[in-house]
Amino acid sequence: MRKSPHFATGLSKVFVYARIVLHVAARYALRPSLFKRSPAAFGRFLWRAWRLLLIFRHNKVVRVSNGHKLHLYLPAYPSPAFFYALESKLLRQPPGAATVVFSMTKACPYKCAHCYQSRDGGPDLDEDLLLTTARDVQDAGVAMFDIEGGEPLVRFPRLLKLVQSIDERSEIWVNTTGSCPRAQGSLRDMLEELRNAGLFGLMVSIHSPDPAKHDALTGVPGSFEVACDALKACREAGLAAAFNSVLSEEEIRQDGLEKLMHLARELDCDYVQLIHPKPAGNWMGRETSMQRDPRLIADIRERHLYYNSRAAHDYPSLAAQAFEESESVLGCSAGAVDRFYVNATGEVQPCEFLNISFGNVREESFSEIYRRMRSHFRIPCCDWLCCTQGQAIHDLFRKHGPERTPLPWPLTRELVETWDRGQPTPAYKALGIYQ
Repeated sequence: MRKSPHFATGLSKVFVYARIVLHVAARYALRPSLFKRSPAAFGRFLWRAWRLLLIFRHNKVVRVSNGHKLHLYLPAYPSPAFFYALESKLLRQPPGAATVVFSMTKACPYKCAHCYQSRDGGPDLDEDLLLTTARDVQDAGVAMFDIEGGEPLVRFPRLLKLVQSIDERSEIWVNTTGSCPRAQGSLRDMLEELRNAGLFGLMVSIHSPDPAKHDALTGVPGSFEVACDALKACREAGLAAAFNSVLSEEEIRQDGLEKLMHLARELDCDYVQLIHPKPAGNWMGRETSMQRDPRLIADIRERHLYYNSRAAHDYPSLAAQAFEESESVLGCSAGAVDRFYVNATGEVQPCEFLNISFGNVREESFSEIYRRMRSHFRIPCCDWLCCTQGQAIHDLFRKHGPERTPLPWPLTRELVETWDRGQPTPAYKALGIYQ
């Protein structure tokens, strides 16, 4: 455990928020041209910035090497990426996405039962187009890159070039199982190189606090130990650390989340991201154990509040999707409302858990595809599309029989032009930034 205070709750959290508000007001008061020298426009910006930051008030503030994080997917304050996120969301029209999940390769030695990429096909993007796409994505306003594979570490030179191509406007995390070929050198040396290139942190997959259950899900004996070692190496390299966890419904009902949080505390993690199972990839068409029970969801939301409270001050911050995508918080963030996905073959998707595509960067410019996608997600809404539209996506696959995922744009259009995304998200409606 770290000796210095790691998390801010209660009054110390209030002080962090107050400092941010004062800094934002002072910073942008010195740039009146942004608001056409209109005091009213400046006032609206400050009010919206305050309301936006308050969305994250239920979370702990996590102290990191370069400041404070209010939310896993909001860059640390006062980094350049934090202010880029603020400007992208509040000054850009239409507002930009905060995060991209960016797959750089399909290569992976694991055989995870829940893999949402399992049916993806085609070759990885060539390196030049990969790097160009990353820069185009950043220029669209993305302030956080969540780089994944497959397993990114198995193609380390490609990963290093990708991290180097992204400038300080974005915070960079890597999703990993911790597995890497020994021929490439030690993981600690690789992480040191990545940190020097701009990497901020690792999100390491640990899908159960029980080593046997985790190994059974990945299909690789010893993968639990590999993941734990990766987190230790991450800490030694001075990087932020998080769990990525798809806990089964059975384990959550049997105190699996509590055991997972204990493990994360022992490994000195900053965050535990709890992802509810999705009917995508290997699980496309699956209806059982998708955690749709309202009582279970309510319990997860209560756990989220508990582990971000003063009562659990020495535990990592829990980032439970079931809480953060609730109607009272962010709603569904897909479609570049807050996040979107670029897969390893160049398909631009509204979310990694939606096996549909708005186009491929091999065939069209990223900006054209992005505009098309945003036109179908103009207003943020509340329904979890991975759950409400999963069956419709599966039905289209069975009807048309494409060879691989995601559904290409012509078939995607057949779905998105008629789907119901639910009610507008109240928090964003109150902000008034989506027209």
